[in-house]
Amino acid sequence: MKIKNLFIMVIFILFASCSDGEKGLKEQSFIQTNEEIRAQNENQEVWAAKLSADLKVRRTFIDAIEGEFEGSFDLRSSSFKVRLVIIPTIPAYEVNRSRTLSELEYELQNLGINVHVIQWNPDTDLSGVSCILEGIKPNVGKGIIDLITENCKKNTYKFFLAEDLSSDSDIQTEGQNTAALVRSGQIKYVQALKGKLRSNARVYNLTLERK
Repeated sequence: MKIKNLFIMVIFILFASCSDGEKGLKEQSFIQTNEEIRAQNENQEVWAAKLSADLKVRRTFIDAIEGEFEGSFDLRSSSFKVRLVIIPTIPAYEVNRSRTLSELEYELQNLGINVHVIQWNPDTDLSGVSCILEGIKPNVGKGIIDLITENCKKNTYKFFLAEDLSSDSDIQTEGQNTAALVRSGQIKYVQALKGKLRSNARVYNLTLERK
């Protein structure tokens, strides 16, 4: 009988030890899972904050160039007009909540400009030609807008942001300086675009002023 009782006690102790060990493993696993979830949430918050900051800079830049710009260039004995109508690919809107990570990623990836280019000779009523370029991504850091797409092969344009129309400084340097002022909020609306029009093998200098 004593041997039987001793055997039962040993089994009970082993069972209790196993139960305690299993309970400890579950608690450890639970703590580890919570730590992993917390770390993942913190990483997502950091990433979302970075995307939100990048998106704010890009939105500020695009708001500054949205609108109509017009200028002219001479071809042989005629003067031609060029007008750009720039609109964002995604309109600005107020959000009264924190946007999700997927929303921020989508907008940052797709936010750009659509540009309607109109070119005409003021002396000839039927001389106008136009082209629509969609999904253009300006260079926010350098202040460059390249208008080159498969839909508009005949003419291509390269513009730099400008603020001082009378400036003789290098347009690339001026574009970069103006872009920095835009990003910092010191310039709300860009007043001019300086650049070049390439038509076939010829290149024409262009300065377009905000209308």
